[in-house]
Amino acid sequence: MRTNGVTVKSPAKPRAGTEPWRVVVVGDTCVSEQGMVTIVGRDKRYHVCGGAHGFYDAGELIRRHRPDVLLIEPFLEDRDGIRWIEDLAKEFPSTRILIVSRQSERIYAERALHAGAAGYWMKNGSAQELLHAVETVAQGKIYVSPLITSLAVQKFAHGGELREGLDSLSNRELAIFALIAAGQGVGRIATVARRSSRIAQISKRSSDIQVRRHSGTALANS
Repeated sequence: MRTNGVTVKSPAKPRAGTEPWRVVVVGDTCVSEQGMVTIVGRDKRYHVCGGAHGFYDAGELIRRHRPDVLLIEPFLEDRDGIRWIEDLAKEFPSTRILIVSRQSERIYAERALHAGAAGYWMKNGSAQELLHAVETVAQGKIYVSPLITSLAVQKFAHGGELREGLDSLSNRELAIFALIAAGQGVGRIATVARRSSRIAQISKRSSDIQVRRHSGTALANS
């Protein structure tokens, strides 16, 4: 459900005796997917129902198993990750979503939690930390790193005003910026962003920056 514009996850379902939590894993690559399946699968508290890498395979797998916990890398090259988290949280309100990503937690963790995720784990962490994150969200709690906890306290102390740089962009602007950085064409960007009126402005900014960089390089080499 949504409260004040924020998606609120349903409480974790109580376990029947020693019944393991059902887990689905979605990675951005086959190696990422298999790595997470191996780490989580060897813990007897969890039953990995399946793994996938890619948007369409992931959707089918989640709908088939409706897991207790979903481990997912949502920031694919051609996908608005925050929008995908929102859609998953609405369609599967009983599934606890743990974001497993290499994208900066300083920029994305808070956005992901507001979108309906129950946790955000950076891929540069250890296998032990990943299992702790899975356990935390499976028990109905929120998992974030000590860094994000500290930033949240600072933000609270400053009345919620700590945004700067990329963090000051809206979710849609950030998605467009990521697509531009990945070299996606304007047509693809327009589709993902639903033809946002900001596309031309942000694309122009990106082009201007590139032009200035090339000019600076040319001057340096002259």
